[in-house]
Amino acid sequence: MAALVINERRREERRGAPAQSHGPEPQVPGARVLEIIDTSPHGLRCRLSQAVRPGRAMPLRLPLAGGLVVQSAFVVRCVVCRLSRQGVQYEAAWAVEGRWSHEY
Repeated sequence: MAALVINERRREERRGAPAQSHGPEPQVPGARVLEIIDTSPHGLRCRLSQAVRPGRAMPLRLPLAGGLVVQSAFVVRCVVCRLSRQGVQYEAAWAVEGRWSHEY
C-alpha cells in the first residue's frame, strides 16, 4: 500500500525529510506531525503523535506554488511505529484525491 501512496512504481519524484527543509512542510490539521517521512505528488507519509482513522477523508495543507494549498486526502493506513515510556508514535499515509480517477 505504501508503494501506491508514494508512487514508487510510477517513478515519480519523491522527497524525503532532508529534501523538504527548504520550503514549507505539509500540515495535517487536527493532528500533531512529528516527522515527514516521504512525499510525492499523489501522497504523503508522516509520523504522528495520535492515530488517524483509515478510510477517512481529511484536508491536508500541501506546499504548491510558493504556498500551502488545502487538498482533500484519503487516509490509506495508520499503524503504531514506536512505543516508549513517553508515548506512542503512529505512522500514517494519505493518498491525495482527485488525481487518480483517470488512472483506474
